[in-house]
Amino acid sequence: MLSPYAIDKLLKYFDAIDRHVTRYMTYPRPRDEESMTAMLVDLLDEDVQVQEGIVYNIRNLRDDLAAVSDPTSVAFTLETHRYRKDFENRVSQADLGLVVKYENHYEPELSGQRSWLLQAKRVYETKYDPSRRYEPRATFGAFDSKQDARIRELVRFIDDDFFRYLLYCPRPEALDQRTKTELSYFRSRAVGSDIFDFASGLQVRDDVLNGFPTLAAGIFLADVEGCPKTLGAVHEGLLTSATPFSWFIVQHIPGARPHPRGSFPDRHLQRETDDLVSRIVRGDEEVVGIISEKLSERTWDGVLLPAATLTITISAGEPVDRDRPRWDRID
Repeated sequence: MLSPYAIDKLLKYFDAIDRHVTRYMTYPRPRDEESMTAMLVDLLDEDVQVQEGIVYNIRNLRDDLAAVSDPTSVAFTLETHRYRKDFENRVSQADLGLVVKYENHYEPELSGQRSWLLQAKRVYETKYDPSRRYEPRATFGAFDSKQDARIRELVRFIDDDFFRYLLYCPRPEALDQRTKTELSYFRSRAVGSDIFDFASGLQVRDDVLNGFPTLAAGIFLADVEGCPKTLGAVHEGLLTSATPFSWFIVQHIPGARPHPRGSFPDRHLQRETDDLVSRIVRGDEEVVGIISEKLSERTWDGVLLPAATLTITISAGEPVDRDRPRWDRID
């Protein structure tokens, strides 16, 4: 399990990456989904973090965890995929495979992983008021109803909740005061009736009391069902229909009790080895070919291969701890 201290520092770390990526949303010429996804992937490299001046980078995280002897560590692996010619038309640069892996070397039975296929979308500027570049009613204009239907068809066929939209939004702190105030109201309403318990719930409470430093994010992950269509709806659905990137990572670590409004049912604690979902997320051509053939007479056209797959591994302890005699472990 994650300690409250580790949860706090992990949220701070992933939120710093969020802040750096989404700063491009308020540039004179905002980056598109592909560019921001590429930046997100690049920033998970330690050297790039230092060069880009991330305010809280992986070295800061390690120092803070070491200072209190917290056994938590983080590692990243990126697989870029090369496909056969007949598969190249099925790859979208806005797609990303994400694997969150938890390795507990003290209690190996708590270890596990989850995999998701992500489709990136960014919110577009509104043109109603030049002084308010992004209003709460700003929409994710690139949503495609046919694409959404194909995604739903795939999720039903696989029978696993493994697809998420990766939503890029401007962080509220970078917006005009009127919009910031309105989005803050939406967030407060979203969590206003909750009971904050367990480590992650108490972290939500602390974040709210401190002015939403990590919940007022820019990168969100959203379910296919009920995916927000506007910037305001993202903040209205905080921790239900839309979860900040940093919180999504922490909530999907086995043993990290989720905030009550989060979605992390017990059935997701199971380990994955080489199952169907994991193979899709890692761009297995054989699996994609089989699925495409079986769904060829429906709305599916087989466009699901990710250009890259990112694995985030969060560990408790070192591999040597797994081999300690049981009597030497703290029960």
